[in-house]
Amino acid sequence: MTIAWNRESAAHLARRAGFGATPAELDQFVAEGLDSTVDRFVRFEGIDNTALETDLLRLTTIQPPAAAPLYDLTRVQGIQKWFLHRMAFTRRPLEERMTYFWNLLFTSGIAKVNEAALLLNQNKTERQLAVGRFDDLVLAITKDPAMLIWLDNFTNRKGRPNENYARELMELFTLGEGNYTETDVQEVARSLTGWTITKLRTEPASAYRFFFDAGGHDGGSKTILGRTGEWDGGDAIRILLEHSDADGSVSGRWLGRLLWAFFGYPDPPDWIVRELASVYSSSDHSVRAMLEHLFRTPEFYEIHTRRAIVRSPVEYVVAATRNLEARTDFQTAANSLLPMGQYLFNPEDARGWEGDLTWINTGTVFSRAAFANALATNRSGRGSYIDPNALVAGRPLATASDVVDAVADRLGLSEAPRRSRAVWESYVVARDDGSRGTWTNTAANVDKKVRGLVHLMLTSPEYQLA
Repeated sequence: MTIAWNRESAAHLARRAGFGATPAELDQFVAEGLDSTVDRFVRFEGIDNTALETDLLRLTTIQPPAAAPLYDLTRVQGIQKWFLHRMAFTRRPLEERMTYFWNLLFTSGIAKVNEAALLLNQNKTERQLAVGRFDDLVLAITKDPAMLIWLDNFTNRKGRPNENYARELMELFTLGEGNYTETDVQEVARSLTGWTITKLRTEPASAYRFFFDAGGHDGGSKTILGRTGEWDGGDAIRILLEHSDADGSVSGRWLGRLLWAFFGYPDPPDWIVRELASVYSSSDHSVRAMLEHLFRTPEFYEIHTRRAIVRSPVEYVVAATRNLEARTDFQTAANSLLPMGQYLFNPEDARGWEGDLTWINTGTVFSRAAFANALATNRSGRGSYIDPNALVAGRPLATASDVVDAVADRLGLSEAPRRSRAVWESYVVARDDGSRGTWTNTAANVDKKVRGLVHLMLTSPEYQLA
């Protein structure tokens, strides 16, 4: 099976490996070809992201006479805006996409952690190790203060083991339910005793760091997945990630299934999972190697793989911002997340959000529409706004179909069904009273009708799917 590399397949890759692309970026991807484009996404370290980091430094630092930074990183909404900004404006989209993936998996919540700085540090760790060796990330997250608090391992002591993190480590993070026993949970918990947090008495809670309390560690013999020794936390993680059965690496299959469900479609077939697990094993558990294989798999580009994933609220607002090259302070976006059903950095429990169709109900659909309306209609030049003329610059606008083509290409909806296009074209030629008129390319019509099309397309069923 071969991959037809064209504008539609490039747009699909950009929606999944990032948060969408502008028309100029798509032109570049098509010209460069599939392999070079996949390399651009996956081997992102060579791409200069200085402009983003400079902008974020300016937005998070007090600069007199300003009284406070725009993104206050001591508060969870400030971190939300900081992260949304990164996802929308980075030149390394997969770096942020994978950080978001890990944020959904290794989730922690402000309601329990209670310190925004700890969640920020966890997010930075997930970014730093985003496409590296899975073992390194699991170890770093196990030692992460936000996670130690979130799943209670900071209270895990010899003689009083707390099994919360040990259970989630196996069930949610490495093996999956059914691939371990209750005894394994107990023994991993014993291995993780003494892995806690500390800070100087004079330091704020945001200064918590990992601390190994040797006196609180159970150094006795333990048996994990059939392997016996005087294991500590690092040993336990190694044993979990080395564990194999008749079908190969258990953690490789678990991670492969999660990655395909996130980037491809839900419930991947066994052959896809086996392929990704094989890459995991042969590459010393490299996440980057798994992604390179995934994005070069013909199945990833098949028609049934496209528009098969419901965008989360975060993905929805980031994609809209990126597609439209909006100017924004992310206040509207951050305020919109909770009504859409996703309080970023504050999930209800360790499983995070169920996702998929649970994102869409009668309440959240209206919240998405309200965000789209705010973005499309704001003419104040403050907050979040778009430039309709810039969106269609250089495009022929002689007919209503031309206008729809220009905005649809901008929003990645060039493959929208004919019935949707018919509705959009009817809007372009409609008079204010609803009667049918004609399209004339004037500045006033561009401002009015492009804004209207943006709203219609952002609220269309097609745009809710990536």
